[in-house]
Amino acid sequence: MKKQNQLESSLYPIEQSFKSPMMWTGLLVLIPAIVLFFMFGAADIGRALKIFVGNWISPIILWFFAASIFHLWLKSKKLATEKQHTQQLAQFYLDSKKEIISLDHIQQHSQQTHLPDDNLLLARSSLYLNHTGNSEDIDEAFGIKEREFLRGSYALSHFMVWAIPIIGFIGTVWGISNGISHFSDAMSATSSVTDVSAMLKESLPLVTNSLATAFDTTLLALLLSVPLMMMMLWLEKREEAYLIHLDEMWFHDIKPLFASKQSAQIARADSAMQTTVSSDGSVQAVANEIKLLSTQIGALQETMEDLYETTFEAKIDKNNGN
Repeated sequence: MKKQNQLESSLYPIEQSFKSPMMWTGLLVLIPAIVLFFMFGAADIGRALKIFVGNWISPIILWFFAASIFHLWLKSKKLATEKQHTQQLAQFYLDSKKEIISLDHIQQHSQQTHLPDDNLLLARSSLYLNHTGNSEDIDEAFGIKEREFLRGSYALSHFMVWAIPIIGFIGTVWGISNGISHFSDAMSATSSVTDVSAMLKESLPLVTNSLATAFDTTLLALLLSVPLMMMMLWLEKREEAYLIHLDEMWFHDIKPLFASKQSAQIARADSAMQTTVSSDGSVQAVANEIKLLSTQIGALQETMEDLYETTFEAKIDKNNGN
């Protein structure tokens, strides 16, 4: 019963938590990038390196990108494992020599092959074998449930694809605002027209650095969001294709196999019942014949006794007459 409840309340097996990718990439990407920013952010470093660690917003963009890629990679591994387990279970159904596949047989096979409880085909099979109503309700419920889980499992990935460019735009606004602030402060400190040239010479590097930071964050965010979007769509299509394949296999192979084996079992039970009824009828007929024969023998015995008594009395009367 515990195993059955686990099967019927199983979670979506291709769901992947975002907590672990965020923590690992925070340690491996975010913290080193921030350290590099404080070490080389203000120094005269190469242009390519400055895009990644030249400001405090780029490390956050790198962190979100690395966490999303790591999350999708873990999800792809789960999808591959799920497909492998489904193929193994389907092959077990098709190769089964039993006249009917029961939940006990499935549980025994899953324990032997270490099949997880949250496999989608296993959950469908469990509900189908324990469901006494219309099986079409199960199919419709699973079709809706699995695709809702699919969409929900990519919610954070969609958020990251949206958030990374937004953070880049925030960096742009921050950089432009910072540059304008430097320029405004320099202008406020100028007291005469003759000092404007000197002011521009001093403040222009600060303004240009701020503008470079502004456009660097946008550039980095847009560059990273493109491969992230491509990977997410590719994996989402693969997962959708797996659910479609699962539906086809369920409707065309597994469900008809269950139905045919159940029909064979029911037919065999009916045949055994008819044989039992027929056998009972034959026994009853023999019993009636024996009872009739016993009655006839009893009547014959009474007739023989009457004949014997009549003959014996006739002899006695004849002897008395002599």
